[in-house]
Amino acid sequence: MKQIKCLVILLFAMTVFASCDTYGDYEQDFSPVYPLSGQYYVTVYDANNAILSAGTYLYLYNTTDNATDKLWIKLGSSSVQWGILGKIGCDVKALQFSGKAPNLAVSTNGSTSSVDFTVTSGNVTLDGATTPTNGKSDAITVTFTTANGTYKATGFRHTGWDGDE
Repeated sequence: MKQIKCLVILLFAMTVFASCDTYGDYEQDFSPVYPLSGQYYVTVYDANNAILSAGTYLYLYNTTDNATDKLWIKLGSSSVQWGILGKIGCDVKALQFSGKAPNLAVSTNGSTSSVDFTVTSGNVTLDGATTPTNGKSDAITVTFTTANGTYKATGFRHTGWDGDE
């Protein structure tokens, strides 16, 4: 009986030590336009600073060729007069983006548009916003013009916390 008890303890100890493998840290891959890229929770204002949308998402993401000087911007949809979707220029080191592009948000076929939009200034400030839950997040400010007028969107990087939306 004593041998069986020793054998069980030995097997248990071997199992514990065998399961304690340590692995190195995984290397995190980022988009070439990071830290600009991401999902932002913004409020959209018109030229008179009237709120058009008290909470919507703005997306900045990389192009398919992973360009370091261009990114996609998406805000709203064709159902709102200020919706924009297109590829514009960016300066990742300066955390800025701007440019003029066909507005695919108003496109009928999703791939071409005869209507343009212009982002006159887009800035991201790292840790520049305090969220409603008193956390720190990256701030964003975008001024843009569509065929319907000039608008401004301000907000912060999406945190995932329920209290921040």
